[in-house]
Amino acid sequence: MSRFRDPKHVFLTILAGLLPLGANAAPNSSPTYGGQVDFGAQLLHLQDGCASIHGALTAGSFFDDLKRIDKGGQLVFRKSGTIVTEYPESITTSIRIAGDSCAAQSSVSPSAIFHGDSYLLKLEVFWKHDMEMRPAAFSSGTAHCVGYSSIVGPGENGKVPSISCQLTVDSRGVPLGDHLVVRILGSDGRLVTRISAAP
Repeated sequence: MSRFRDPKHVFLTILAGLLPLGANAAPNSSPTYGGQVDFGAQLLHLQDGCASIHGALTAGSFFDDLKRIDKGGQLVFRKSGTIVTEYPESITTSIRIAGDSCAAQSSVSPSAIFHGDSYLLKLEVFWKHDMEMRPAAFSSGTAHCVGYSSIVGPGENGKVPSISCQLTVDSRGVPLGDHLVVRILGSDGRLVTRISAAP
């Protein structure tokens, strides 16, 4: 499992400039999946505003007919009647972060995650097995974020800024019960939140 310890795979830093302005998550408790595993939605109340975060793991048709069975406290996964113990070779992680004023007045700015026409985020991605955390491997070429402002916030007249990030994570040999953990850091390097997902 030494491939998880290569420092170049530990951090993903995403910087986008001049963008055109035009609760802790719990693992999915359902025994079946509709083609994806959700991180679970969060609404963050930060000192300078709010941000909502949600996302999912996908892997082609892998999660389409995957079933989870609890046998005496031990989780067993079956796909097309066959026991499955590991993730496929890779999974795609999609995360969306949207700004929110947390107030009825639209003059209140969203969180400082969004700095005018640009944003700076750092994503740290790990696999978690029991209490052990190890860095997840991914190719920087598969990671990208897109910023936009097309979501209309409830009770607001204008649009709120949003970021959608997607990256492909190497999951070869990873036990299917392990959690994928994404730590989201703001422009000051401080932890904004972390999200976690597992079948």
